[in-house]
Amino acid sequence: MSRERAGFGYAPCMSEPAVEETHRTKGLLRLTMACNERCPFCNVPVEDYARPTPSWESVAEELQSFVDSGSRTLTISGGEPTLLRKRLLRLIQAARERGIPFVELQTNAVLIDGDYADALVGAGLTSAFVSLLSDRAELHDHLAGLDGAFSRCLRGIDALLARGVHVTLNPVTARVTQERVADYVRFVARRLPGVRSISLSAVQPHGRAGRGGGDELLPDYAVLAAVIPEARAVAEAAQIELLNPYCGLPLCVGWLADPERSVEAVEAAAGGWQVTPGVENTGDKEQGPPCQRCALRTRCGGAWRAYWRVRGGAGLAAPATSVPPWEGAGDPAAQVVVDARAGMVPAHWAALRAARTPTVWLDTTQLGRGDALRLARSGCTDLALRVDPTGLSRPGSPGFVNTGRTLQQVRRLLALSAGAQPQRRLRVWLRVREDAPPADRAAAIEWARAQGVDDLSVG
Repeated sequence: MSRERAGFGYAPCMSEPAVEETHRTKGLLRLTMACNERCPFCNVPVEDYARPTPSWESVAEELQSFVDSGSRTLTISGGEPTLLRKRLLRLIQAARERGIPFVELQTNAVLIDGDYADALVGAGLTSAFVSLLSDRAELHDHLAGLDGAFSRCLRGIDALLARGVHVTLNPVTARVTQERVADYVRFVARRLPGVRSISLSAVQPHGRAGRGGGDELLPDYAVLAAVIPEARAVAEAAQIELLNPYCGLPLCVGWLADPERSVEAVEAAAGGWQVTPGVENTGDKEQGPPCQRCALRTRCGGAWRAYWRVRGGAGLAAPATSVPPWEGAGDPAAQVVVDARAGMVPAHWAALRAARTPTVWLDTTQLGRGDALRLARSGCTDLALRVDPTGLSRPGSPGFVNTGRTLQQVRRLLALSAGAQPQRRLRVWLRVREDAPPADRAAAIEWARAQGVDDLSVG
């Protein structure tokens, strides 16, 4: 790009919305890992990178991959991208000139003043994701690791808002700020009336927070479960959109009434998660004991693994229980049962694909050839398989052949689900007929335990 061309800037069309209207996660392009703050909770600290700043050539190559993918939003992050003033402006302009309509900047905003905001808008910036960490200066500066950061961050936010940039705030809730979430929203409504979105992240036990002292930074979900509903009510009254991002909280921690504001739940309901290049720690969550029979587990990844270790799962509880068909009816808003005990027909597959509840049961007595793959693609979340093991202990008998065919499909289904994120795994619940011959019943139970089915019962 020539200097003459770069000097013209990009004038955004004012008739366009400032941000893409979606809550799906977006990939990041990290311009540099260098940063002018020293947040003790940073999960991508500069010291973890042998080469903090990539070459412009590699940045341009990554940009082209975004363009080629047809992505509509480019999120430029760091570190702190405003440290590379000229390169940042060049990247924003290049993205807009190549047809990307929404360019977002993730920033701490302390280096942004009126002149810099003019340059960013002139290059084509449409939105900013700003880490205002608290409503109190001393707490913000402590969490930013930089004295005076609070006032400079507010100056940057004011400058961006004054030039029509859509600003979303990102307070990373820590133990010292966990009881002030509603107060934070009140502060934003009063001091920054131009801000209409807040993304409530929470400290992750990774990076600096995963090393010495990280346990003291982690918020207590039991406290947040009581605080978040109040914050949501304050935000609704102020007409501020409060969002629960991937780096936020499990659904049961204050977000049950607003699943459409939780990124994980939105993406799951839309049919699966998208590839999100640049998003670290994907897969570092797990579903602990309170999640095992949660009917909403397909909409939530659970909590960070370290949270189970440090806090013991405090504040996490299943809001709705997943109930297998042989135990009775569950919450109809959370689960649906497709009854195929008389044999699978095309209507059953259609019903599985059409179901929209978080938990979708298939209740059946047998599986045929190819059913494992069909189930994995069907929208079914839980297989309730009623097994008659008669003949299973006698090779060559009709029962051995028929039951063996079904169990072979179960084995394939478990293999297909192995390694999947907990939200995506199709669970297998096996019920063995108790009036079957003892040797056959024992053979079925031994097989099920060896395969690692999710739940085994006799009845």
